[in-house]
Amino acid sequence: MRPKNWVELGQGEEVEFDVHCKMKKCWANEFLSLLKDMQRLGEMGSSRFRGMYCDGDGDFRPKFTHNFKDFVETSPRTDTDDEKLLFWDAG
Repeated sequence: MRPKNWVELGQGEEVEFDVHCKMKKCWANEFLSLLKDMQRLGEMGSSRFRGMYCDGDGDFRPKFTHNFKDFVETSPRTDTDDEKLLFWDAG
């Protein structure tokens, strides 16, 4: 269930958690560059749409684990023009 407002999202509450990732080396620079750009945009206070193409031929098969105990999986939203475009938006 998606939170209804910023209060339910815990706006202002900062949490710290670790994510462990295992993926093929050829994807690591692309993935880490995406994370770095997300960090840069956050530091600037800038909103932009960012994404990463996940190769459908079976080459991109990352495995993630994390230690965020309050994790609740949320459903993505879809673009009305392209149902293949899925995105998550906490705001």
